[in-house]
Amino acid sequence: MGEGLMTGKWNRITLTLTAIALLLPAAEAQQEEVFDAGSRLAEEMAGIHRSLDRLVTLLEAHVQHQQIDLLIKRIELKERRLEPLEGRLRSAEGDLLGRENEIARMRTMLEQQRESLDDEIREGADQPESETRRIIEDFERIIRTEEAQLDDSRLRVRRLEDDLADQREEIEILDDALLEMLE
Repeated sequence: MGEGLMTGKWNRITLTLTAIALLLPAAEAQQEEVFDAGSRLAEEMAGIHRSLDRLVTLLEAHVQHQQIDLLIKRIELKERRLEPLEGRLRSAEGDLLGRENEIARMRTMLEQQRESLDDEIREGADQPESETRRIIEDFERIIRTEEAQLDDSRLRVRRLEDDLADQREEIEILDDALLEMLE
């Protein structure tokens, strides 16, 4: 029985070696298939990576175009806001000029009344015309009121000029940013 056991072991070993010899080419072929599949997978992954890179580039360009469009709209909006501000400034400057002219006219009339009063006094009138004195006082009061309003008008003009200068500066900053984005 010892010899039969040995023969059986040898038969099994021979069978195993034969099976290995037969399966070895198939295993090698399978290994090549796995390697080929890995290569194809690597190529596909590289293709996907290139596609994603192109997509990122396109999205970045799209975002930049949107930022440029938004900046242009902001500039246009600020420029539209300049028009009413410029109109208010012209109106305030007209008011200021009108007040200055009115004060000059009142001062001229005041001087005429003073000269008239001086003439009455020189001519020796016992009592200078009280009506002339009242007119002089009215002119002086009106001039003081107009001068106070003139100061308010000047302040209003300065504020409008400052606001306008600020708006123009903001537009210039936005224009510079736009030019920088376009370069």
